[in-house]
Amino acid sequence: MNRLIVLNNKILRILQNQSLRTHVCELYVNYNALTIPALHKLKILTLVHNFFHHRQKLPTIVISYFNTNQTLYNYNTRGKTTYYVDSCNTTIGQKSVRHKGPKLWNELPTSLKLCTSTKTFNRQLKTYLRSITG
Repeated sequence: MNRLIVLNNKILRILQNQSLRTHVCELYVNYNALTIPALHKLKILTLVHNFFHHRQKLPTIVISYFNTNQTLYNYNTRGKTTYYVDSCNTTIGQKSVRHKGPKLWNELPTSLKLCTSTKTFNRQLKTYLRSITG
């Protein structure tokens, strides 16, 4: 992933005719683009959003991929929009979509979680990801 990030930064520098002294954040701001890690989060969170709001449109194989805390526990879990995060013993398991998706989703503001339109969600999520990545 690091090689991809470096290559992407290099391409942006060439396209904008910038020197190595230019801060990387400026390169992405000029093109209104997201960094590679932010794009990765965007795609994972879009999948979780579709799972949460548009489950009927997904293939049957992923219907039981994520579980809300409310479906797993018999008591009030203080949030109907949070997912259960599977525990992982390895770093590879922590990088899986099944672990990372609920973890990223639970960190989102409630206003984003409640947005039902995928198009609006993606637009607001891109703005949110830009604000937290600097």
